[in-house]
Amino acid sequence: MSHLHHIDSGTYVLDLRWAVPPLTLNQRLHKQVKAKVTRQVRDKARTLAANLGMPVMDRPCVQLVWLVTSRHRRDADNVVPTLKALADGLVDAGVARDDTPEFMEKPMPVIAYARGHHKAPGMFLVVWDAEARPTAELRALAELDVEVEL
Repeated sequence: MSHLHHIDSGTYVLDLRWAVPPLTLNQRLHKQVKAKVTRQVRDKARTLAANLGMPVMDRPCVQLVWLVTSRHRRDADNVVPTLKALADGLVDAGVARDDTPEFMEKPMPVIAYARGHHKAPGMFLVVWDAEARPTAELRALAELDVEVEL
């Protein structure tokens, strides 16, 4: 089974082959161990993106999806370090200019109960070119009377 999948709509799915996130906010790793794991996650995203031939995108939306097989509580914030390292890997691959909000949209990771699903447990990075800022972001800025260049 391939680590890569391209959907004709311009959406790319990277099968990360992890049952659990390699980096979490709750981990207490030694800084050298954390740096090593971060580099491995970053390199995995770079390699998968390069192997798939992902194009340069104006403003990719990078959605981390974790399919789980038990219903115990999980906090989506906890897996953000994994998302951050993956986003850096996409920048390394040339998919995005930077992983700042101007050049990349990174919604909160999705954790979905999927017991019995053939891809669960597993983690996937779904990427598409969002081009414009998301509605929620624009609404929040408008509520604060902040004008944004589009």
